[in-house]
Amino acid sequence: MAAGPIDEFRWSLCHVNNITDDLIQTVVDLGIGVNIQGTSYTGTLGATPSGPPFRKLLDAGIPAGGGSDATNVAALNPWLMMYYMTTGRNNAGDLLNPGQTISRLEALRLYTIGSAYLSFDDDRLGTIEEGKLADLVVLSDDPLTASDDKLRKISSVLTLQAGKVVYPTS
Repeated sequence: MAAGPIDEFRWSLCHVNNITDDLIQTVVDLGIGVNIQGTSYTGTLGATPSGPPFRKLLDAGIPAGGGSDATNVAALNPWLMMYYMTTGRNNAGDLLNPGQTISRLEALRLYTIGSAYLSFDDDRLGTIEEGKLADLVVLSDDPLTASDDKLRKISSVLTLQAGKVVYPTS
């Protein structure tokens, strides 16, 4: 089995919901990234509201992407997660993550260029530029200006993957 250098990988952590300030500094010192999966957007308000420290992670300058691997228990809907990231509120509207909200533009960047960077796909995905794959969507509303309620309900009216229409299919 051949061995190779590991310093060229883009190391990242997932599920950093309970990361402490000291561990955030360690992540910075190690030069690794985080894939922020705020699965508590489906949770209920407990005795202590909490969730991923979105604001602290971005303010620390850590390379970050957004996503979810919880599709067996939650909807695969990035707009629900972006609602949570930008309001701190779960699907029921309960404030679960006060003080850690990020802007809608920051949330969109986590899901696009941030995730493409972490997967080494930033040379072909994540932004609309010449030479990239032309994956894009036309949305039912503007995610930067829609009301919080409408943000959660955004859908695609047209989806292109590698420049080809994949939705609607007819």
